Amino acid sequence: MKKIRYIPYGYTMRNGRTVIAQDEAMVIREIFSAYINGASLQSIAELLTERKIPYSERTDVWDKARIARIIGNAKYLGDGEYDPIIEEEQYEEAAAVRTARQRNTFEKNLEGIDLLRNRVRCAECGAPMRRRVSNRHRIRESWECTNADCGQRIRISDTHLLEKVTILMNRIIANSHLLIPRPKKRRELSAEAQQINREIDAELERDNPSDALVIAKTIEMAEQLYAESDTHLQIAASIARKRVRMMTPQEEFSPAYFSDIVAYLTLGSGGQVILHTKTDVEIGGDENECNQDTEKDHIGH
Repeated sequence: MKKIRYIPYGYTMRNGRTVIAQDEAMVIREIFSAYINGASLQSIAELLTERKIPYSERTDVWDKARIARIIGNAKYLGDGEYDPIIEEEQYEEAAAVRTARQRNTFEKNLEGIDLLRNRVRCAECGAPMRRRVSNRHRIRESWECTNADCGQRIRISDTHLLEKVTILMNRIIANSHLLIPRPKKRRELSAEAQQINREIDAELERDNPSDALVIAKTIEMAEQLYAESDTHLQIAASIARKRVRMMTPQEEFSPAYFSDIVAYLTLGSGGQVILHTKTDVEIGGDENECNQDTEKDHIGH
């Protein structure tokens, strides 16, 4: 049986020979040009998808992986089987850009992970998580719960973790109302507030109550009630929303944006990330997100 050969994008078979598909070749040249001129893999993919440029007979949806494969495919320089589609100079320039971006991404990842290092908590028990790196696994990076009784460890690459955080941050930027905390249900006075109230009542029952003490205790009671209410959170949310409205969606993790909005994040099963904002709101991800760069295991298992 004759083996079916894989034809790279940009080529087609005609009379038993591999030849250039001119319409696809134009797309390839456009991809290289856009990439060299500063466009990201994601933005190129989104543009081609928006223009409904066919990738194959079955789909016109592009993604970063497909763009990356095209940029890294040396067959487009031409060889004994494939005619050239791009010039060697253009290919080398794209390769140089890719190397520079990978180095830049690595450095940015380090900066982002350094910021997250003390702000990742276990979704199971709430204890802090510690980042580990091991070359024995396909995914080198993992986060281990410091609570020995919990034992959860989540394997997730630095890049994928920061991408998830960025997606959630962009969700907040696009919907600043998400920062508004839900009103707390009315509840009985706390033990602290009840104690202050008793002290005020006791002083007022005296024959000669101290006005200064009553005023001081009343102020203390007001401060306690304020602390137990969500008024301070509502004020914080208002300030945070104004800050968010000045932000723009990011393609990469922004340490400044994260620091302004997020108190900490929790990391759970399957690499699920939930941001806990400084306004006491949880911003979670889509459970159907692709988790191809995450694994879960337990310490000692």
